[in-house]
Amino acid sequence: MALKLVEEEGRWSREREECRKADGDRKEPRVIVRWKSKKYKMMIMELIEGLVLVDELYSPTGDALGEKELVGMMKEVFGEDISNYQQLREQFFDRKRELTPFLKRMIAAILKEADDRGAWRRR
Repeated sequence: MALKLVEEEGRWSREREECRKADGDRKEPRVIVRWKSKKYKMMIMELIEGLVLVDELYSPTGDALGEKELVGMMKEVFGEDISNYQQLREQFFDRKRELTPFLKRMIAAILKEADDRGAWRRR
C-alpha cells in the first residue's frame, strides 16, 4: 500500500513538472486564464473554504488538502499569489451582507441551465 502511495505521489509530481516544462521550464507556469471581476481573490477564498470544509480533496498520499495546499494550486491555475490567505479568510467569515455571493451565483447559474434543459426535473 505504501509503495502505491509513493508511486502515485511521484506520478502527480511528474505531471505537474511536465506542465512547467511545456512552458520553457519556468518556475511559474504560463497562465492563460483571467478573472473578469476585480474581487477575484475573495471568490477564490469562497472556493477554497468550501473545498476545505467539505473535506473532499486529498493528496495522493491520503492527506486532506488544507487551505495552504489549495492556495498553492490556485496559484498554479490562475497565476495569482494569495499569500495573505489567512487575512482573506478572516475577512471572508466577517462578511456582513452575504457570505458566499460567488458560490450562490454559480449555483443559480447551474440551476438555471438545468431548468433550461429540463432534464433534472423529469426524474
